[in-house]
Amino acid sequence: MHILNVLMHSGRRNETIMEIKILRNFIAVVQEEGVTAASDVLRISQPALSRQIKDLEEEMGATLFVRGNRGRALELTHEGQLLYRRAREIVELADRTKSEIASGEEIEGDVHIAAAQSSVMDVLAKAAVHVRELHPGIRVQLHDDYGENIVERLNNGLADFGVLVQPTDMGRYDHFPLPGGDQMGVLMRSDDPLVAKDGIRAEDLQGLPMIVPKGALVRRDLSGWYGADLRPYHIVGTMNLAYNASRFVRAGYGYAMSFGGLVDTGEGSGLCFRPFDPPVHVALHMAWKKDQPLTPSAQAFLTCVREVVAKMAEG
Repeated sequence: MHILNVLMHSGRRNETIMEIKILRNFIAVVQEEGVTAASDVLRISQPALSRQIKDLEEEMGATLFVRGNRGRALELTHEGQLLYRRAREIVELADRTKSEIASGEEIEGDVHIAAAQSSVMDVLAKAAVHVRELHPGIRVQLHDDYGENIVERLNNGLADFGVLVQPTDMGRYDHFPLPGGDQMGVLMRSDDPLVAKDGIRAEDLQGLPMIVPKGALVRRDLSGWYGADLRPYHIVGTMNLAYNASRFVRAGYGYAMSFGGLVDTGEGSGLCFRPFDPPVHVALHMAWKKDQPLTPSAQAFLTCVREVVAKMAEG
């Protein structure tokens, strides 16, 4: 049985466990930046680990590491980078499956949520508090990411739920809207001339250094505001975490396209947020795959989210 089929043939248990272990060892070599350091961490001999890596390359039909750089950390080839990403996903999925099987009748285990930064996290945070009160063994794992990666995690079974920006093709998912949503705008220094404006128009940003969320380069929800695409703008960087972007803004690196309310813009912060003009309101939906049954812990969390949303609707 091959590594690529490791999660598709669970009947041969010993072989499956061994192959997942090889993937773990490969991950360790990457993270420890070498076979010698990884063998110490894994407590196996260096020749044995080197043999595993060579066998893995033969099975993949590709060279995974750039060789010949003596005295330097091992570097992954393009194929190695792809396998590293997939190996981490496979190992994570195997660990999740093992945890779900071991949970028994008691509702416990991890709930994985993939989401970008947003004020709707308040809804999920309240649901997390509620579900912990009911089922102390449930843990919430939040994966901060952007649109394409959120969809990929959902489709690969690595996330139970994704918080998706609309518009998104929702044909593959069950979903419902989360209350609130976010106002898009620009984060700038508090001493910037644009602070004098109540709203920022597309032409105000022409020629200015812009920091944008990576998802904004491919999303359609902003195209009506900035035009066909962002290429005419002077983009100097992509950052998905508003806090990190705010540090660059404060230092004078540029202006950050962001949701409002994610970072402190109060007196003394050195920052100011101005919404887009015309306004751009971003709606978000909580989604999960139609063909992927929810685990008991995920189902319990979903129930709590619905209860929180219902209470908010009642006022």
